[in-house]
Amino acid sequence: MDNYGLRGATALLASVVTTLAVQFHRAKRNSDFAIVEAMPKVELHVHLDGALCNEALFSALGDGDLADRLPTAVTLGWDAANPLNVKAELEKCKTLGDFNCLCRCKGERSLNAMLRCFEIFTPIVRGNMQLLEENAFKFAENQSKQNVVYTEVRYSPHFLASTSSKTKTGVLNGAAKEVVAAVTRGLIRGCQEFDIVINQILCCINWRPEWADETVDLAYEFSKGGGECCVVGVDVAAGEEHFDEVNFPQLHGPHLKAISRAKRLGLNVTLHAGEDTGPENIFKAVDVYKATRVGHGYRAADDEGVLKNMAQRRIHFEVCPTSSFETGGWQGNEGEWHAHPLINMLKSGLSVSINSDDPTVFATSLTDEICIANVGMRVTVEKILAIMVGSMEASFATQETKVKVIENVLKRFRVADH
Repeated sequence: MDNYGLRGATALLASVVTTLAVQFHRAKRNSDFAIVEAMPKVELHVHLDGALCNEALFSALGDGDLADRLPTAVTLGWDAANPLNVKAELEKCKTLGDFNCLCRCKGERSLNAMLRCFEIFTPIVRGNMQLLEENAFKFAENQSKQNVVYTEVRYSPHFLASTSSKTKTGVLNGAAKEVVAAVTRGLIRGCQEFDIVINQILCCINWRPEWADETVDLAYEFSKGGGECCVVGVDVAAGEEHFDEVNFPQLHGPHLKAISRAKRLGLNVTLHAGEDTGPENIFKAVDVYKATRVGHGYRAADDEGVLKNMAQRRIHFEVCPTSSFETGGWQGNEGEWHAHPLINMLKSGLSVSINSDDPTVFATSLTDEICIANVGMRVTVEKILAIMVGSMEASFATQETKVKVIENVLKRFRVADH
């Protein structure tokens, strides 16, 4: 197995999942859901801070010291005139059910409404390295339960760092590094216990350009050596205003400079683009920022020319069905999954993956998302298995890691090595 190159590795994985599909059908499973549950999965777009354990966070609210640290006026980049009183919002939560309702974004059809949820619950875990490490471990456990054999999980280390570490320029001296170290420890423990592979992507934050340079520094530092649960790429999340050099030059300049430096350092780049904006941001992500993967990108499906262009250039799109509905990235109506952009993406031959994005916030899972594709969009199980193969091929993993994942699949499902 060690001598398999990239083509050999992905060809073997394709053979494995095809064999699995045949075995599942021969077993006459009661439904495709059972097949989806059991199949080996790959997830490339999931945010750690959108996948935190609500039970652990609600329990942490009982910490007497925490109440004094909760912010009373958080300025929202998209709504600066109406600061968010996080402490007041959380004090309303008397039960876990109350907390779940507050931290979930359902029915708003707004990206900013989703981002507002993050501003409410992240202060609970912010700067708490033990809680961060434990949540990273629980994340690995949840991925394992869904048979997700390879994951690239992303987050902003600065967004999860202690606010008390801020300097006058807003850069968190050393605090962001502690976050990456804590998350890495938790992921390594989880991967070792559950025999899966998880790598990391560090996110710059659209509205916080002062964090961009250090994010790239940390990504490079934690990518060195390609060790277990290492950083394999960078992203810019939480909005697309940074693409607009005319109206938001204060965002565009620092982010473009940081991502360009990341490319020079040999880091992979995936960018949120075309989620709730036009396809022009997709072209900027690929042509200006030099991204090889696009997060979301639903607006590409509105134009066959864009789809053809991206397919020819082998740009991979990370599709998140429930997220696209809840953020308004996809303007379709609930239950009309047959009209989702993923359909046209697949018809065009675009390389795509299926992802959960923020499973806790949207009350979903990767298994749920794949079932939506299977049942709501009528994507066959065989095609979904092929998508998993393509996702592994589009991952930022090394050849060695891709082979390791394939070996894991073989071991888990006891399929003879071809």
